[in-house]
Amino acid sequence: MKYAEKLLEPIRRPCEFKLSILIVNYNSGEMLLDCLDSIYATVKTVPYEVIVVDNNSQDGSVRTAREKHSEVRFIENDFNNWFTGGTNQAMEASRGEYLLCLNPDTLCHENAIDELVSFLDSNPRAGLAAPRLLNGDGSLQSSCRNILKSRYLLLRHILPWRALPNSWRKRAVLEYWDHDETIRSDWIIGACILVRRETIEEVGLKDEGFPMFHEETDWCYRIAKAGWGIWFVHTATITHFGSQSAIKYWGGDLILEFYRGKHRFVRKHFGLLPLFLHRFLLAGLLFLRLAAVLIRRIFSGNAQLKQKTSFLRRGIAIQLGLTGKK
Repeated sequence: MKYAEKLLEPIRRPCEFKLSILIVNYNSGEMLLDCLDSIYATVKTVPYEVIVVDNNSQDGSVRTAREKHSEVRFIENDFNNWFTGGTNQAMEASRGEYLLCLNPDTLCHENAIDELVSFLDSNPRAGLAAPRLLNGDGSLQSSCRNILKSRYLLLRHILPWRALPNSWRKRAVLEYWDHDETIRSDWIIGACILVRRETIEEVGLKDEGFPMFHEETDWCYRIAKAGWGIWFVHTATITHFGSQSAIKYWGGDLILEFYRGKHRFVRKHFGLLPLFLHRFLLAGLLFLRLAAVLIRRIFSGNAQLKQKTSFLRRGIAIQLGLTGKK
Protein backbone atom coordinates (compact mmCIF):
# COMPACT_ATOMS: atom_id res chain seq x y z
CA MET A 1 0.00 0.00 0.00
CA LYS A 2 1.51 3.28 -1.17
CA TYR A 3 1.55 6.31 1.10
CA ALA A 4 3.48 9.18 -0.48
CA GLU A 5 3.34 12.59 1.21
CA LYS A 6 5.49 14.82 -0.98
CA LEU A 7 6.48 18.26 0.23
CA LEU A 8 5.53 21.51 -1.48
CA GLU A 9 8.73 23.44 -2.01
CA PRO A 10 8.50 26.97 -0.57
CA ILE A 11 8.47 29.85 -3.06
CA ARG A 12 11.70 31.78 -2.48
CA ARG A 13 10.12 35.08 -3.52
CA PRO A 14 6.84 36.90 -2.79
CA CYS A 15 3.82 35.08 -4.23
CA GLU A 16 2.81 36.46 -7.63
CA PHE A 17 -0.89 36.03 -6.88
CA LYS A 18 -3.15 36.12 -3.87
CA LEU A 19 -4.95 33.04 -5.18
CA SER A 20 -4.25 30.05 -7.41
CA ILE A 21 -7.35 28.20 -8.64
CA LEU A 22 -6.47 24.59 -9.48
CA ILE A 23 -8.66 22.26 -11.55
CA VAL A 24 -8.04 18.65 -12.59
CA ASN A 25 -9.90 17.68 -15.75
CA TYR A 26 -10.71 14.23 -17.12
CA ASN A 27 -13.26 14.18 -19.94
CA SER A 28 -15.43 16.76 -18.17
CA GLY A 29 -16.96 18.01 -21.42
CA GLU A 30 -18.76 21.35 -21.29
CA MET A 31 -18.68 21.32 -17.48
CA LEU A 32 -15.05 22.48 -17.55
CA LEU A 33 -15.95 25.49 -19.67
CA ASP A 34 -18.98 26.28 -17.48
CA CYS A 35 -16.78 26.08 -14.38
CA LEU A 36 -14.20 28.47 -15.88
CA ASP A 37 -16.96 30.86 -16.98
CA SER A 38 -18.32 30.94 -13.44
CA ILE A 39 -14.86 31.68 -11.99
CA TYR A 40 -14.25 34.66 -14.26
CA ALA A 41 -17.78 35.94 -13.67
CA THR A 42 -17.70 35.80 -9.87
CA VAL A 43 -14.15 36.33 -8.51
CA LYS A 44 -13.91 40.09 -8.13
CA THR A 45 -11.63 41.19 -5.29
CA VAL A 46 -8.34 39.23 -5.49
CA PRO A 47 -5.63 38.79 -8.16
CA TYR A 48 -5.58 35.16 -9.20
CA GLU A 49 -4.33 32.59 -11.70
CA VAL A 50 -6.15 29.51 -12.99
CA ILE A 51 -4.31 26.25 -13.68
CA VAL A 52 -5.99 23.27 -15.35
CA VAL A 53 -4.24 19.89 -15.30
CA ASP A 54 -5.72 17.57 -17.91
CA ASN A 55 -5.39 13.80 -17.48
CA ASN A 56 -5.30 12.81 -21.15
CA SER A 57 -8.94 13.69 -21.91
CA GLN A 58 -10.29 12.55 -25.27
CA ASP A 59 -13.46 14.65 -25.40
CA GLY A 60 -12.08 17.97 -26.64
CA SER A 61 -12.86 19.74 -23.35
CA VAL A 62 -9.40 21.32 -23.09
CA ARG A 63 -9.43 22.56 -26.69
CA THR A 64 -12.82 24.21 -26.17
CA ALA A 65 -11.78 25.77 -22.85
CA ARG A 66 -8.49 27.07 -24.27
CA GLU A 67 -10.26 28.74 -27.20
CA LYS A 68 -12.37 30.83 -24.83
CA HIS A 69 -9.98 31.26 -21.89
CA SER A 70 -6.48 31.70 -23.26
CA GLU A 71 -5.36 33.18 -19.92
CA VAL A 72 -5.68 29.79 -18.21
CA ARG A 73 -2.47 27.77 -17.77
CA PHE A 74 -3.02 24.26 -19.12
CA ILE A 75 -0.82 21.31 -18.12
CA GLU A 76 -1.64 18.38 -20.40
CA ASN A 77 -0.63 14.87 -19.35
CA ASP A 78 -0.32 12.04 -21.87
CA PHE A 79 -1.62 9.62 -19.21
CA ASN A 80 -4.21 9.60 -16.43
CA ASN A 81 -2.40 10.90 -13.36
CA TRP A 82 -5.63 10.59 -11.38
CA PHE A 83 -7.26 13.34 -9.38
CA THR A 84 -4.74 13.45 -6.52
CA GLY A 85 -1.67 13.32 -8.74
CA GLY A 86 -3.09 16.01 -11.01
CA THR A 87 -3.90 18.23 -8.02
CA ASN A 88 -0.33 17.86 -6.76
CA GLN A 89 0.98 18.82 -10.21
CA ALA A 90 -1.13 21.97 -10.13
CA MET A 91 -0.01 22.88 -6.61
CA GLU A 92 3.65 22.48 -7.54
CA ALA A 93 3.13 24.77 -10.54
CA SER A 94 1.12 27.38 -8.61
CA ARG A 95 2.33 30.85 -7.60
CA GLY A 96 -0.42 31.91 -5.20
CA GLU A 97 -0.55 32.55 -1.46
CA TYR A 98 -3.79 30.56 -1.21
CA LEU A 99 -4.55 27.48 -3.30
CA LEU A 100 -8.13 26.62 -4.27
CA CYS A 101 -8.68 22.97 -5.28
CA LEU A 102 -11.83 23.11 -7.40
CA ASN A 103 -13.62 20.28 -9.20
CA PRO A 104 -14.52 20.90 -12.86
CA ASP A 105 -18.13 19.84 -12.18
CA THR A 106 -18.79 22.93 -10.08
CA LEU A 107 -20.27 26.40 -10.58
CA CYS A 108 -19.09 29.30 -8.42
CA HIS A 109 -21.78 31.57 -6.99
CA GLU A 110 -21.32 35.31 -6.63
CA ASN A 111 -18.56 36.22 -4.11
CA ALA A 112 -18.12 32.59 -2.99
CA ILE A 113 -14.37 32.39 -3.60
CA ASP A 114 -13.81 35.96 -2.42
CA GLU A 115 -15.62 35.03 0.79
CA LEU A 116 -13.30 32.05 1.39
CA VAL A 117 -10.21 34.19 0.78
CA SER A 118 -11.51 36.80 3.19
CA PHE A 119 -12.09 34.11 5.81
CA LEU A 120 -8.49 32.88 5.64
CA ASP A 121 -7.27 36.49 5.78
CA SER A 122 -9.28 37.04 8.98
CA ASN A 123 -8.36 33.73 10.64
CA PRO A 124 -4.59 33.18 10.54
CA ARG A 125 -4.74 29.68 12.12
CA ALA A 126 -7.36 28.46 9.65
CA GLY A 127 -5.48 26.13 7.34
CA LEU A 128 -8.42 25.12 5.12
CA ALA A 129 -11.80 26.67 4.35
CA ALA A 130 -14.63 25.20 2.29
CA PRO A 131 -18.02 26.54 1.15
CA ARG A 132 -21.57 25.26 1.40
CA LEU A 133 -22.29 22.89 -1.50
CA LEU A 134 -25.55 22.66 -3.41
CA ASN A 135 -26.72 19.89 -5.72
CA GLY A 136 -27.69 20.70 -9.29
CA ASP A 137 -31.34 21.04 -8.23
CA GLY A 138 -30.45 23.63 -5.57
CA SER A 139 -30.82 21.29 -2.58
CA LEU A 140 -28.16 21.08 0.11
CA GLN A 141 -25.25 18.72 -0.53
CA SER A 142 -23.91 17.62 2.83
CA SER A 143 -20.15 18.24 2.95
CA CYS A 144 -19.02 18.28 6.61
CA ARG A 145 -17.90 14.99 8.07
CA ASN A 146 -16.58 13.37 11.24
CA ILE A 147 -13.31 11.45 11.12
CA LEU A 148 -13.91 7.84 10.05
CA LYS A 149 -14.03 6.02 13.36
CA SER A 150 -16.21 3.03 14.20
CA ARG A 151 -18.43 4.92 16.66
CA TYR A 152 -19.43 7.42 13.96
CA LEU A 153 -20.10 4.58 11.56
CA LEU A 154 -22.53 3.05 14.07
CA LEU A 155 -24.15 6.38 14.92
CA ARG A 156 -24.54 7.26 11.25
CA HIS A 157 -26.31 4.05 10.28
CA ILE A 158 -28.32 3.12 13.38
CA LEU A 159 -30.05 6.27 14.62
CA PRO A 160 -32.81 8.14 12.68
CA TRP A 161 -30.78 11.35 12.37
CA ARG A 162 -33.10 13.21 10.03
CA ALA A 163 -35.83 13.04 12.68
CA LEU A 164 -33.60 14.39 15.47
CA PRO A 165 -32.91 18.06 16.38
CA ASN A 166 -30.28 19.86 14.30
CA SER A 167 -28.22 20.61 17.43
CA TRP A 168 -27.89 16.85 18.11
CA ARG A 169 -26.81 16.16 14.54
CA LYS A 170 -24.22 18.92 14.71
CA ARG A 171 -22.64 17.41 17.84
CA ALA A 172 -22.70 13.77 16.78
CA VAL A 173 -22.89 13.20 13.00
CA LEU A 174 -22.08 16.28 10.91
CA GLU A 175 -23.25 14.65 7.69
CA TYR A 176 -26.88 15.07 8.77
CA TRP A 177 -26.47 18.60 10.17
CA ASP A 178 -28.20 21.48 8.34
CA HIS A 179 -24.95 23.28 7.39
CA ASP A 180 -26.45 26.60 8.44
CA GLU A 181 -23.53 28.21 10.30
CA THR A 182 -19.75 28.56 10.06
CA ILE A 183 -18.02 25.89 12.16
CA ARG A 184 -14.87 23.78 12.47
CA SER A 185 -15.18 20.32 10.98
CA ASP A 186 -13.07 17.15 11.11
CA TRP A 187 -12.95 16.98 7.31
CA ILE A 188 -14.87 18.40 4.37
CA ILE A 189 -15.67 17.00 0.94
CA GLY A 190 -12.99 18.22 -1.46
CA ALA A 191 -15.07 19.59 -4.35
CA CYS A 192 -13.96 23.11 -3.41
CA ILE A 193 -11.37 23.65 -0.68
CA LEU A 194 -9.14 26.67 -0.13
CA VAL A 195 -5.82 25.94 1.59
CA ARG A 196 -3.09 28.26 2.81
CA ARG A 197 0.25 27.72 1.05
CA GLU A 198 2.02 27.94 4.41
CA THR A 199 -0.13 25.05 5.64
CA ILE A 200 0.74 22.86 2.64
CA GLU A 201 4.43 23.64 3.03
CA GLU A 202 4.19 22.34 6.58
CA VAL A 203 2.05 19.19 6.12
CA GLY A 204 2.87 18.26 2.52
CA LEU A 205 0.90 17.72 -0.68
CA LYS A 206 -1.93 15.22 -1.04
CA ASP A 207 -1.04 11.55 -0.58
CA GLU A 208 -1.11 9.88 -4.01
CA GLY A 209 -1.79 6.55 -2.32
CA PHE A 210 -5.39 7.86 -2.43
CA PRO A 211 -5.77 8.34 -6.21
CA MET A 212 -9.38 9.54 -6.19
CA PHE A 213 -11.36 9.15 -2.97
CA HIS A 214 -10.69 10.14 0.65
CA GLU A 215 -7.52 11.98 -0.30
CA GLU A 216 -9.16 15.05 1.24
CA THR A 217 -9.99 13.08 4.39
CA ASP A 218 -6.32 12.20 4.76
CA TRP A 219 -5.23 15.76 3.97
CA CYS A 220 -7.67 17.33 6.44
CA TYR A 221 -6.59 14.87 9.14
CA ARG A 222 -2.93 15.77 8.63
CA ILE A 223 -3.70 19.51 8.53
CA ALA A 224 -5.70 19.33 11.78
CA LYS A 225 -3.04 17.16 13.43
CA ALA A 226 -0.50 19.91 12.68
CA GLY A 227 -2.67 22.39 14.60
CA TRP A 228 -4.45 24.15 11.73
CA GLY A 229 -8.21 24.65 11.67
CA ILE A 230 -10.53 22.99 9.14
CA TRP A 231 -13.43 25.40 8.57
CA PHE A 232 -16.81 25.18 6.89
CA VAL A 233 -17.90 28.67 5.74
CA HIS A 234 -21.65 28.73 5.25
CA THR A 235 -21.76 32.19 3.67
CA ALA A 236 -19.89 30.96 0.55
CA THR A 237 -21.82 28.75 -1.88
CA ILE A 238 -20.80 26.48 -4.77
CA THR A 239 -22.97 24.20 -6.91
CA HIS A 240 -21.41 20.73 -7.20
CA PHE A 241 -22.87 18.27 -9.70
CA GLY A 242 -20.90 15.41 -8.19
CA SER A 243 -18.28 12.90 -9.39
CA GLN A 244 -19.00 13.35 -13.09
CA SER A 245 -15.54 12.27 -14.30
CA ALA A 246 -15.40 9.42 -11.79
CA ILE A 247 -18.77 8.10 -12.94
CA LYS A 248 -17.44 7.91 -16.51
CA TYR A 249 -14.57 5.71 -15.31
CA TRP A 250 -16.15 3.54 -12.59
CA GLY A 251 -19.82 3.69 -13.49
CA GLY A 252 -21.93 1.79 -10.97
CA ASP A 253 -18.83 0.75 -9.02
CA LEU A 254 -18.11 4.33 -7.94
CA ILE A 255 -19.27 3.92 -4.34
CA LEU A 256 -17.30 0.67 -4.07
CA GLU A 257 -14.10 2.51 -4.94
CA PHE A 258 -15.11 5.05 -2.29
CA TYR A 259 -15.13 2.20 0.25
CA ARG A 260 -11.57 1.28 -0.75
CA GLY A 261 -10.50 4.85 -0.02
CA LYS A 262 -11.98 4.52 3.47
CA HIS A 263 -9.96 1.36 4.04
CA ARG A 264 -6.73 3.10 3.03
CA PHE A 265 -7.42 5.98 5.39
CA VAL A 266 -8.29 3.87 8.43
CA ARG A 267 -5.29 1.59 7.93
CA LYS A 268 -2.87 4.47 7.45
CA HIS A 269 -3.86 6.49 10.51
CA PHE A 270 -5.30 3.94 12.95
CA GLY A 271 -3.75 0.57 12.07
CA LEU A 272 -4.85 -2.92 11.07
CA LEU A 273 -7.08 -3.73 14.06
CA PRO A 274 -9.28 -0.63 13.65
CA LEU A 275 -9.40 -1.39 9.92
CA PHE A 276 -10.63 -4.92 10.65
CA LEU A 277 -13.28 -3.60 13.06
CA HIS A 278 -14.36 -0.92 10.57
CA ARG A 279 -14.73 -3.42 7.74
CA PHE A 280 -16.50 -5.94 9.99
CA LEU A 281 -19.01 -3.33 11.20
CA LEU A 282 -19.67 -2.00 7.71
CA ALA A 283 -20.05 -5.51 6.30
CA GLY A 284 -22.60 -6.25 9.02
CA LEU A 285 -24.57 -3.09 8.29
CA LEU A 286 -24.56 -3.82 4.56
CA PHE A 287 -25.66 -7.40 5.26
CA LEU A 288 -28.68 -6.11 7.22
CA ARG A 289 -29.58 -3.85 4.29
CA LEU A 290 -29.19 -6.80 1.92
CA ALA A 291 -31.50 -8.95 4.03
CA ALA A 292 -34.15 -6.23 3.98
CA VAL A 293 -33.88 -5.89 0.18
CA LEU A 294 -34.12 -9.67 -0.33
CA ILE A 295 -37.27 -9.78 1.79
CA ARG A 296 -38.79 -6.98 -0.31
CA ARG A 297 -37.91 -8.84 -3.49
CA ILE A 298 -40.07 -11.78 -2.39
CA PHE A 299 -43.11 -9.51 -2.71
CA SER A 300 -41.97 -7.30 -5.60
CA GLY A 301 -40.44 -7.72 -9.04
CA ASN A 302 -38.99 -4.20 -9.02
CA ALA A 303 -35.83 -4.14 -11.17
CA GLN A 304 -34.23 -1.54 -8.87
CA LEU A 305 -34.31 -4.04 -6.01
CA LYS A 306 -32.30 -6.45 -8.17
CA GLN A 307 -29.71 -3.73 -8.78
CA LYS A 308 -29.57 -2.95 -5.06
CA THR A 309 -29.02 -6.62 -4.32
CA SER A 310 -26.07 -6.76 -6.71
CA PHE A 311 -24.58 -3.55 -5.29
CA LEU A 312 -24.89 -4.68 -1.67
CA ARG A 313 -23.33 -8.05 -2.44
CA ARG A 314 -20.34 -6.33 -4.05
CA GLY A 315 -20.10 -3.91 -1.12
CA ILE A 316 -20.01 -6.80 1.35
CA ALA A 317 -17.39 -8.58 -0.77
CA ILE A 318 -15.14 -5.48 -0.65
CA GLN A 319 -15.47 -5.21 3.13
CA LEU A 320 -14.52 -8.89 3.46
CA GLY A 321 -11.61 -8.61 1.01
CA LEU A 322 -13.20 -10.93 -1.55
CA THR A 323 -12.79 -8.71 -4.62
CA GLY A 324 -9.94 -6.96 -6.37
CA LYS A 325 -9.51 -3.48 -7.74
CA LYS A 326 -10.55 -2.37 -11.17
